[in-house]
Amino acid sequence: MTDEPINIVRFEPDDLDQMMAIEVRAFTAPWSRQSYEDLVTLDSIHIWVAKQGDEIVGYMLYQFWGDELELHVIATKPERQKQGIGTLLMEHMLTQAGLIGIRRVYLLVRQTNEPALGLYKKYGFTVVGMRHKYYRDNAENALLMCWDRDK
Repeated sequence: MTDEPINIVRFEPDDLDQMMAIEVRAFTAPWSRQSYEDLVTLDSIHIWVAKQGDEIVGYMLYQFWGDELELHVIATKPERQKQGIGTLLMEHMLTQAGLIGIRRVYLLVRQTNEPALGLYKKYGFTVVGMRHKYYRDNAENALLMCWDRDK
């Protein structure tokens, strides 16, 4: 590991190889490369990467409509978890949300994903619903969480 700072920067197409290397290790049902390639063309999609030097150590993808945002993906390299990378990404997303007038942020998370639930709760997300048998790999439930600027 290097002593270089971690910077949150906009996604560039050259970042996709490193992102996909993280994706397949971080998720039991990873998104396909084609999914990312299709999504980057949409104006409502924003992808940010956490870089330490030239190494991508995490990333996130969110989408917004009007005054609402949905966090679709946030991931860090498995060996770099619990080093504050998710925190940096979340803080960046909420700052960006504030700059564009977002009032609410939604996300889905596996019911058993304690590390992610801890991160989201730390930032004031609350459970507002459940999607039963949402995940196709094991039919696990997804919790629908919301962060509300007005609460």
